[in-house]
Amino acid sequence: MVNTGQVGFVIGAFVILSTLTLNVNATLIDTSTTGLEMEAMLDALSIGQTMLDEVLTKEFDERTLNGVRAFSYTDITPSFFFGPDGSSEQISENGGVDTSGSGDFLSKQRFDDVDDYENYHRRVWNPRFGWFDVQVDIDYLDEDYPEMMTSWRTFYKGVTVTITHPNLIKDLDHNVIPLVMRDMSVYRRYF
Repeated sequence: MVNTGQVGFVIGAFVILSTLTLNVNATLIDTSTTGLEMEAMLDALSIGQTMLDEVLTKEFDERTLNGVRAFSYTDITPSFFFGPDGSSEQISENGGVDTSGSGDFLSKQRFDDVDDYENYHRRVWNPRFGWFDVQVDIDYLDEDYPEMMTSWRTFYKGVTVTITHPNLIKDLDHNVIPLVMRDMSVYRRYF
């Protein structure tokens, strides 16, 4: 026969085992979630760097195409004219969002200078995670303090790429923290 002391011991053992099992499961789930977030972050970094590389291979300004030189700030485009130049460069397909599952984006053929990418929106397909959203903003940068944006014309243009995806790292309120990458295009007027 089983006495009450043994029953209490067995119940206590089950409580400890259940608690341990729940803690192990919670740890495994947290580890899995963290792994997915890190993998999504690496994919987002790759997508963002590809976007920066594409933008920075273009001419500095519409007014410096085909070997034309700019020697004064008035020789380059004011920031309020940033964006695609004319209807031939506009991306009107898919509601203005450049979408491709193969990497063949319209911007590669239509845009010819850095500031064409102002307010550009792209969706990039990833076979494991689905669609990543990419937003590009272009600003003039202060030549003495290139980390500061400015509204006046300079020979420095800042490129900001923002990548979002539901699997990126989240804050304490469970809001996705977008990945933001920055670089700059510098015009060398005397070379």
